[in-house]
Amino acid sequence: MVQQRFRNLFELPQKYFYALAAKFEISENTTVIVYVSANINDHNRADKKFYKNTILESANLFKTEVNSEIDIRSGELKKLFINLLGFFIKKEDEHVDLTCVSSIYDVSNAKNPFTKMCRA
Repeated sequence: MVQQRFRNLFELPQKYFYALAAKFEISENTTVIVYVSANINDHNRADKKFYKNTILESANLFKTEVNSEIDIRSGELKKLFINLLGFFIKKEDEHVDLTCVSSIYDVSNAKNPFTKMCRA
């Protein structure tokens, strides 16, 4: 399990997510790295919603509790959910191809009509 934090230059609150991660070598020159959020209780008092992964339903079977940092517990950070995030890395003769596929639920932007319009 990983925790990742990041800050957008245009948004004040820092964001974070927890995800289960796995790395697969599907051939000699191709690797896939996958992240998926599960129902993880981090005691964020500002976000106590039950999360359900709508893309990878088997992730919903994993439930755990983490002893999170004070800034998360106090609700200072905004929580994201990774339905599915994958990196396909393929080594070619003279370069490396990198493809990223993602489905991320950003609770903090869900109420913003401009963000909804841009996502459509």
